[in-house]
Amino acid sequence: MKKIVYLIMLLTGILVGTIVARPVHAATVNTPVTLYLHGHHGGPNSMMALMASAEAAEHAHTVVTATVAPNGAVRLTGDWPVNTRRPLVKVVFENNQTLNYDLISSWLRNVLVALQQKYQVHQFNIVAHSLGNAAVLFYELHHSADPHLPRLDKYVAIAGNFDGIPGQHRDQHPNHTQPNGKPAWQAPPYRQALALRHRLSLAHTDVLNIYGDWDRQQHSDGKILNASSRALKQVLGNKVHSYRAMRFVGWQTQHSQLRLNPRVAMAVDQFLWPTHS
Repeated sequence: MKKIVYLIMLLTGILVGTIVARPVHAATVNTPVTLYLHGHHGGPNSMMALMASAEAAEHAHTVVTATVAPNGAVRLTGDWPVNTRRPLVKVVFENNQTLNYDLISSWLRNVLVALQQKYQVHQFNIVAHSLGNAAVLFYELHHSADPHLPRLDKYVAIAGNFDGIPGQHRDQHPNHTQPNGKPAWQAPPYRQALALRHRLSLAHTDVLNIYGDWDRQQHSDGKILNASSRALKQVLGNKVHSYRAMRFVGWQTQHSQLRLNPRVAMAVDQFLWPTHS
């Protein structure tokens, strides 16, 4: 009888030990996860400075990397413990050269579905640089009204190419923002976005649009015209809870340098996690 009791206790201990030792992966449902998405020709290290700032200044924690293959398949790597405070997810597109906005927006959808299925993510923030913003905008144009997908809470656009990239479009003209807020010239994808904006369902979404006026004669960050970055406001209109644009001048305001600029990082962190929260 003693042997039987001992055996039962031993088996119970082994089972309990197995359960305790197993890594726990679960998102905190009440805390939006924050995604960081690189731009054209970007990679795993592109958004690291911004993520490091969030970890150091805001006690956030990088938990998962979502890598998207050219065929759209998503691979999630990392560890996401229960009750992680301010979880961060790095998003990496292996094909970082395509300019197909619908394609990259579908990749972002695949990432969000994978996070939803594996970690029960229902809300998210996103920080995107350069072409990554096209993925965000066209994802929201196509899917923001879908109640079965995670809801966007806060969106930070950095150096967004919403109304085209110089040299990438036929019959492109020098661009500027008109007094009515509209860009003087509109790229084909931008006209498509304007035609689809009635689909946007972002009443609970706050937006921060950051751009660099590095070349103050051309009003560009050296790659993207400020008029293109500022054109986001016309698409969003009154569809969002709040919208704010921030213009950065001086040191580290060139297109690629913006994501390394500590002033930009501070603005991003304060927007995502206000000091009173």
